[in-house]
Amino acid sequence: MNDTSASTPPESDSEIQALRRRVAELEQTVAALEQERDVFKHVVHHAPAFISRLTPDGRTIYANATCERLVGKTNKQIAGLNLLPILYPADLYPAVEEYLKIAAEGGDVSDYELTIQSHTGERRTLAWNSYHRFGVDGTLQEVVSFGVDITERKREENERRRLQEEIIAVQAATLAELSTPLIPISGKIVAMPLIGSIDAARAQRIIDTLLSGISEARASTAILDITGVAVVDTQVADALLRAARSVRLLGAEVILTGIRPDVAQTLVNLGTNLEGIVTRATLQSGIAFAMQQG
Repeated sequence: MNDTSASTPPESDSEIQALRRRVAELEQTVAALEQERDVFKHVVHHAPAFISRLTPDGRTIYANATCERLVGKTNKQIAGLNLLPILYPADLYPAVEEYLKIAAEGGDVSDYELTIQSHTGERRTLAWNSYHRFGVDGTLQEVVSFGVDITERKREENERRRLQEEIIAVQAATLAELSTPLIPISGKIVAMPLIGSIDAARAQRIIDTLLSGISEARASTAILDITGVAVVDTQVADALLRAARSVRLLGAEVILTGIRPDVAQTLVNLGTNLEGIVTRATLQSGIAFAMQQG
């Protein structure tokens, strides 16, 4: 009897060659993927940024070389550790707790600035970006964080801010000086024309500038011209009297000029005592009087 059992026909050479080519293509694809993976691993591990992967409870899954240098431990030594108490000791910890709270409530975090402490004790400021990886069931699997060191940038910003503040202070001092100019009329006479409003701070600058100028010039007469003072109230009247008393203590005489009729009425109503202060209607007449006295 003939053997009727089914037998598998041998594969043709062409089919075998096709399978071999397919296997070779797959091997090339796998090799290319492995090479690409190795490149990405190298880039991530040696990136200048702090890169880490943490479990939801804070244990380290992976840390790159930058993290290793800051912590002072190898990746193997870091694995499984909670880095937060290491990077954020003592007074730095409350800030990272706030960061974790924000991350837990809102998910991913962008450019969140935190100060860390390296194993050498040096403190650096990092801008953190993090995102969450979830499993297929929706549970949080890990938190991936990127920290870019912005310490030098912050120092430069602070230095620029300090310089700006210094410039503003110098400008303010210059404006203050210009707003209370002391003009030498002769070897013994100085004049200070006042313009605008006079508040407590400016009143003090007026007195300081006046006394300093009289002392340096060894002047015997100081003319205060209030033609340009828009409003004369109790504060202005008090400032003028204090200036006059201060000048007299230096042995100099005060001449008050530019008193308009409305200003005169105001000074009378305020009960201002101008005894001992020479008054003249205009700056020119005040200068003429001073020159005659000199």
